[in-house]
Order: sequence, then C-alpha cells, then structure tokens
Amino acid sequence: MTLAPFYAAPLFVKLHILSALLVVGLTPFQFVGFRKGSPGHRLTGRLWLLAMIAVALTSLTISSRFRYSIAGFGLIHLLSLLTLASCYGAWHAARTHAVERHRQMLIGLTASFFVAGAFTFLPGRIMHQIVAG
Repeated sequence: MTLAPFYAAPLFVKLHILSALLVVGLTPFQFVGFRKGSPGHRLTGRLWLLAMIAVALTSLTISSRFRYSIAGFGLIHLLSLLTLASCYGAWHAARTHAVERHRQMLIGLTASFFVAGAFTFLPGRIMHQIVAG
C-alpha cells in the first residue's frame, strides 16, 4: 500500500477520495449506529449527504478515460447527476416525513455508491494503485 498516487493526484481527485472515505465511514452509523430519527442519526445523515454531494460534484471534474465518452464525460457522470438528484429526493423525503421513500432512496444511493466504488479498484485506477502499491 502506498499513498504516493493520492499525493500526486489533482486537488479535486483528492477531495473526491476524501469525501468518498467520509461516506464509507459514516454509512455504518446511519444504518445500524443510531436509532432512526434520533439527533445522532440526523447529524450524521446531514454529514453523509454533504459528503455524497461532494463525491458527485467532484466526480464531474474527473475526465472519463473510457471509449464511450464525450468531452471527458462518460456514462459514470450520468450516475453523478442521478446521485445529485437522489440526494435532493432523500433530503426532501426526510423533511416531509416520507420515511419509507427516504429509506428506499438512501438504500439505493448507498448501493450505487458501493458498486461504483468497487470499480475504483480496477487496475489503472488511483485506488488500485494505492491499495496494490
């Protein structure tokens, strides 16, 4: 394991990685750490949502290197836009006490985050370089 690829990365990539790590760290607290609706759940939920928004926004600054991309924007960037819309929907559902919709949206957001995150460990990606050294 080496942090050299992280240190060499552009600022927005570093912010993207740090935001994603914050999402990873807060996720267990949201699902099992606090009683739903408690002050702790609401506080970490706000932090989680802000970190997820930061992940999505910073991802828009990272060019796609895949074959099917236009001006550096690829299919993964559509997921970023969907993530931003889903963050708003989850927040709105919480504010309007639509608990079941809030729960479903956040389960979907979390699942898509971890699936997309798994792809960052493919060879040639920064997270693969960090972990594999």
